[in-house]
Parts: sequence; structure tokens; C-alpha cells
Amino acid sequence: MNSGEAYRKLFTAFKEGDDEDFMRVSREIIKDEQSKYNNKLVDDLQKILDIDKSSPRKRSTKKDTIINNIPRDAEKGLPLLEIKTFKKDFSDLIIEKDKKKILGRIVLENKKLEILSSHSLEPIKKVLFYGPLGCGKTLAAEILCSDLSYPMAYIRFDGLVSSYLGATAANLRKVFSFVENGNWVVFFDEFDLIGAERDSSLDHGEIRRVVNSFLQMIDNFKGNSILIAATNHQHLLDSALWRRFDEVVYFDLPDKAARKSIFKKYLLSARTRGINLDYFAEISEKMSPSDIEAICLRSIKEITLSSKKLITPQILESSTQEQLRKLNHKNGSIVRDNGDFT
Repeated sequence: MNSGEAYRKLFTAFKEGDDEDFMRVSREIIKDEQSKYNNKLVDDLQKILDIDKSSPRKRSTKKDTIINNIPRDAEKGLPLLEIKTFKKDFSDLIIEKDKKKILGRIVLENKKLEILSSHSLEPIKKVLFYGPLGCGKTLAAEILCSDLSYPMAYIRFDGLVSSYLGATAANLRKVFSFVENGNWVVFFDEFDLIGAERDSSLDHGEIRRVVNSFLQMIDNFKGNSILIAATNHQHLLDSALWRRFDEVVYFDLPDKAARKSIFKKYLLSARTRGINLDYFAEISEKMSPSDIEAICLRSIKEITLSSKKLITPQILESSTQEQLRKLNHKNGSIVRDNGDFT
């Protein structure tokens, strides 16, 4: 950790009242000074920390501070966001290389924030994820959290929307005020809701005020957090919203090669026999990664709860057809004849 980054983290911990993080960064600074043989400074700093540790005052942790400060809806008193942490890897996400390259660029620019700032450059901070349900938008955001070691501030727009005039915009302001402090991946789920609510209890004028407020908050956002908005219904978004994002990433349904890789990934921990992945990749056309995951998990449960020890083609076929029936009931758009095993 370079000195500039260390001081930034130290000051942030002090501002947030996070004693735990403050002590951790302080020790890192002392260790760095030791490597430079600044022994007098090291002794002085260590004595200060030792005195501080003997103080009887109750220490707060970052978690305590965050939980106490989570913004709430004035109408119902409910929290407007959830705090989540993840341990994910880019290998968990099976998408096209160019999409992974964009995500990697987002990580790199935010890890090298200080270098960019020294050249008056800004990293990618405002990102739109769009595409069909279950194609990796949320997983991609979780991976960014993990790779950057940022917690996620998860916001569902249906939790922000209020029937009271002006309350929705007020909720948005509370959220933006909260995430301007610290480093977050701020994930706005169901982002299209502010456009899709036109037929709801909110009148057109209120929706326009909410959209305008959101545009202003995005434009004026100065924090170090990354703002990610996700939608399954991009056609509902106002054209003015698209222009506010530094990067836009489309998550499409996987092609045959990707579907094969997804089957392989989720069956990796199970014992199988005679599975032709090319066949199952073929018959799962128009399925999302989450659909394929459901197929594999259903098959694993089948052998776990029975005397069967292996996933056979028949078991995986049955799970696939069950998922197809489920999708047919949901949208009536996927029709498939049963095929022979190959």
C-alpha cells in the first residue's frame, strides 16, 4: 500500500468512526516506516497506539457504524439498502471475453484510482448492466465487489418507491448521501422500475420528478463508489438515463459453447456417467445460466435423495425437460420436442 492510499484509508476510517479499520491501517503505516528504518517515528507511533489500546472507551467496528447509519424510509422505517459481501472470482462468470475485458477494466481503473487522479482522470464509476433475467448481471456486480474488496450496497427500486409525493426522491437522496462515504459497489436492482411505474399509483408528474432527481444525483455524485444499475427491460429506460453511464454492458443469453461450459461448471462436483454435454447444450437453447444451474442442482438433489450414485443422461434429461416446462408456464416462448439421447 503506497503512502497516499494509506493516508486516504486512515482518514476515511477516522471519519466513519471505524476504530477497527483505523488500527489496522495504522499498523500498516508503522510496518511501512519500519521498512524505511525510521525507528524513532516507529517507536513514537507504536507508543501512541499502545496508549490508545489501554483506553477504556468502547471501540466501534466498521460493521457497527454501517448498520447504525443505514438510511431508512420515513414512511415505514424500513432500510433502503442491504449491505452484502462476497467471495467470488471471474472464473465463476461465463460470458464473452469482450464483456470480461470491460469488467476487468472497471476493476483496474478503480484499483489505480490514485494514478488516474494524479493525471486529472476519473475511473469508470457509473455502469449500466442490461439483458435477460438470469444472465449474470448480479453475479458480475458481486465479482467486482470481491475483486475490489468493496462491500455491496444493494438497492431494489421497489423499496425506494413511495406513494407519498416527493418521498421517492427523498429516499434516493438518502441512499446517495450514504454511499458517498467509503468505497462501495452500489447495485441498483430493477432499475427500470422508475420507468415502468407509469401505470402505478405514482402519477406521471411524480415519475418525471423522480427521474430528474436521479439524473441530477448521478451527475453530481462525487464519491469513490461504483454505481451499477441493472435492468431486464432496457426498452423502458428514458434515453436521458443511458447517457449518464460511463460504461454499458449487455448480458445476453449464452451461446451453445457457453451453455456447455455452464453445464460442465455446475456438474463438476457431481459424479456423472455417459453425459453428452454437446447434446444438453443443444437442447437448452434460449436458456439462461441460472436456468442451467437449476437443471444441474435438480439433478444433484435427485441422486442425493435417492439410492442413485451417478447422474445419468436420463436424470439430466428429466431435469432439463422440467425446467423447459417451467419456462413454458412462465412465458410460453420456449417449445421443445423430447429428443433421443446421443
